[in-house]
Amino acid sequence: MSRQIGKKLIQWSTTRTKSTEELVKNLTVPLKEHEQPLRILTSEEKKEAVRLKMKEIEHMKGEPPFFDMFMREHTYLRISLTEKCNFRCLYCMPAEGVPLKPKDKMLTNEEVLRLVRLFASHGIDKVRLTGGEPTIRKDIVQIVEGIATTPGIKDVGITTNGLVLPRFLPDLRNAGLTKINISIDSLEKRKFAMMTRRDGFDKVWKSIELAMSYFPKVKLNVVVIRNQNENEIVDFINLTENRNLDIRFIEFMPFGGNEFKNDQFYGYREMLNLIVEKFGEDVIRLSDSPNDTTKAYKIQGFQGQFGFITSMSDHFCNTCNRLRITADGNLKVCLHGNSEVSLRDKLRGGDSDEQLSKIIQKAVNNKKARHAGMDALKNLPNRPMILIGEYSQTPVLTHVDSNGHATQVDVSHKPINIRTAVAKGTIILTSEISNRISENTIKKGDVLTVAKIASIMGAKQVANLIPLCHPIRLDFVDTVFEHDLSNTQLHCVSTARCGGNTGVEMEALTACTIALLTVYDMCKAISQKMTITNIHLVHKSGGKTTYNIDNENQI
Repeated sequence: MSRQIGKKLIQWSTTRTKSTEELVKNLTVPLKEHEQPLRILTSEEKKEAVRLKMKEIEHMKGEPPFFDMFMREHTYLRISLTEKCNFRCLYCMPAEGVPLKPKDKMLTNEEVLRLVRLFASHGIDKVRLTGGEPTIRKDIVQIVEGIATTPGIKDVGITTNGLVLPRFLPDLRNAGLTKINISIDSLEKRKFAMMTRRDGFDKVWKSIELAMSYFPKVKLNVVVIRNQNENEIVDFINLTENRNLDIRFIEFMPFGGNEFKNDQFYGYREMLNLIVEKFGEDVIRLSDSPNDTTKAYKIQGFQGQFGFITSMSDHFCNTCNRLRITADGNLKVCLHGNSEVSLRDKLRGGDSDEQLSKIIQKAVNNKKARHAGMDALKNLPNRPMILIGEYSQTPVLTHVDSNGHATQVDVSHKPINIRTAVAKGTIILTSEISNRISENTIKKGDVLTVAKIASIMGAKQVANLIPLCHPIRLDFVDTVFEHDLSNTQLHCVSTARCGGNTGVEMEALTACTIALLTVYDMCKAISQKMTITNIHLVHKSGGKTTYNIDNENQI
């Protein structure tokens, strides 16, 4: 029997048996398009490249595709329909869940479909619906039907946990659903319940069997976590022997709230090593489509296949063609990026399709060549995975609007409270300066009294000094000093307080800074060998959050 199965990239020698190490090495040769560094284009180079590219694209509908500065064309849109989920998976969200936004902050059916039509006019031809859990959305069948009938859309997929899928699946298929991914991280009931924090294995497996009767191929998503479910990898592979399943092993990724730890990470090469140890030379590397996120394999003679989504250990950013819209209407150009633009606000503000297109293209222009590495990602702020669909503040940066421009925060809706902030700093003096301040013999006058007055005056000028700060009617500002003669240091503590709807942290920090600068100015004739250091906030209260450090509440 010929061993030419699928589009094999690797031909195995029959003259000798290769070691596991040799097999894995051959099976993990990266695709050249993922190895080559991306070259960023200048604005003029990009304009010319887009012009030439547009001539080559047969499916143009009058609107240019969304190209980034690396000439990646975006044809795939993922839309989260809800932040809610009936599972609490370890890798997706905290055990206690996440704060959910009000219903009126979520995209409506009509808004989802308008965005799909807009993206489709720019060449998007594949849409996948995610959550949360998308089957929680009551109008999901109508949304699928609306997307499937949108000119230019070829594929409509859904990623689901399968818990309540059977009640929707027939109608979804009739509405135009073409692809389905079902998440299942363990084939053992007990472990399944532990990883999802819910007892639903039987219902999910029933959904998988039902889906196989409706679709020629069903994809199963398996997030692999060390010491949790890596010992089931071969069991999942065995499912493909007589079933046309595509098992996708996903590397555990850091997201907000999932408490990612390096020792939980189980890379795809380790997974593949387990599989090769079991199946040897029957492991076949298949060819990947240009924009695939999955490295595809199969076992010789098995009906289905399997693959690895290697976001952490072997990124595929060079060929990324995906854009994401969160349930609350924010556009994310990268799954692991924390930069977001609110399309919802623009829709509700009356922006035209042309205006929306410009906003989207501007966001796409800012897409980076690749996301950060694993060690950096775990320390970067990002939404919990459930809120992405596969921080939302709008926008994520509070002093930046949805177009990326500087803006002052609207505090008109905030409650009026007594708000207090305390800042602390130090100036390191010379011995002579320290002694003369103590003796009050500085020629320019009483250093500490002048510095105190200067700090109060400085706090009152914050709105004039820092562009995006609000003018505040201060109720109290005070600065006190602690003189450490033995170490020739002068410590400064400034307190600011107001009854208002925004905090006074900047006023306290400014008061402290101005006080120390005044000390420097009054003493520099003696010596300029002084160092201002360690200016920091030690307390804030009265607002949405309370902050304390060093057990210093207020002075």
